[in-house]
Amino acid sequence: MSRTLTPKFMLAAILALVFSGLAVSAAPATNTVEIDSEIIMRPNFPAFHGKVTSSNEACIQNRLVKLFKKKRNGGRRLLGETHTNNAGKWAVIVDPLSSGVYRAVVKQRSEGTAGTVFVCLRDKSQRVVVD
Repeated sequence: MSRTLTPKFMLAAILALVFSGLAVSAAPATNTVEIDSEIIMRPNFPAFHGKVTSSNEACIQNRLVKLFKKKRNGGRRLLGETHTNNAGKWAVIVDPLSSGVYRAVVKQRSEGTAGTVFVCLRDKSQRVVVD
């Protein structure tokens, strides 16, 4: 006794094969490596300056640094931004300087190609109080 396959059964079998193939091919083929960064800020009139350090040289050079001043309502105001030099040093001029609480932030950055993606993690400096 032979059975014939119904069109509904054939369609279900084909869809099952297609979707199982998509699930396997959609799996990520990249490896992500997260690298810690540290930002140090020193207050010297008329510029705040500091350095970004990391165990990986690529996470030091040309990093975006933003300087913020804390508002009375709890928010923050962007005062300036710059990029680090090859040694990780940065400076943002604030003139006129007013009393308040200041903080610098180095932004997260991802680099890499298919296979391995290096993520230089974000960091915030200690707060600096200016009276």
